[in-house]
Amino acid sequence: MPAYTLPFDVSLIERLVGEYPTPFYLYDEAGIRRRARQLLEAFAWNAGFREYFAVKAAPNPHLVAMLRDEGCGGDCSSVPELVICQ
Repeated sequence: MPAYTLPFDVSLIERLVGEYPTPFYLYDEAGIRRRARQLLEAFAWNAGFREYFAVKAAPNPHLVAMLRDEGCGGDCSSVPELVICQ
């Protein structure tokens, strides 16, 4: 697998640290979407396959919505996680 290159550099991170309180999370939306599509394509031979994102790993409604847009479901273990998925 080729090395992964982040779509931002140190100068952007330094600028964001000056603008937003830390800690914060910085996600690569294009990369997440690309990997979700690659995973689903890898299992396309199985018509019944569906990937479920473990919401407890990152209970971020934006991530959940992004993965839902790509065809993933949500693996929930609590009512708050279900609310995030809705």
